[in-house]
Amino acid sequence: MTQPGLFALTGDGLSIGRDSASPVSSDYAAPYPFRGGTIERVIVDVSGEHYIDHEKEVAAWLMRD
Repeated sequence: MTQPGLFALTGDGLSIGRDSASPVSSDYAAPYPFRGGTIERVIVDVSGEHYIDHEKEVAAWLMRD
């Protein structure tokens, strides 16, 4: 599965197999570990060209003193 999007690697960092920070739902409480299977492989691919949001770049530039 490829998941495009913006993710913050702050707090606990990149967590695999458990959610120890903010849960995605109020239906469960952290750390809520993954159960019922085996995580055999995790791939974090940061190759490729960096996406630049030109509109945000211009907006940030215009907000400078």
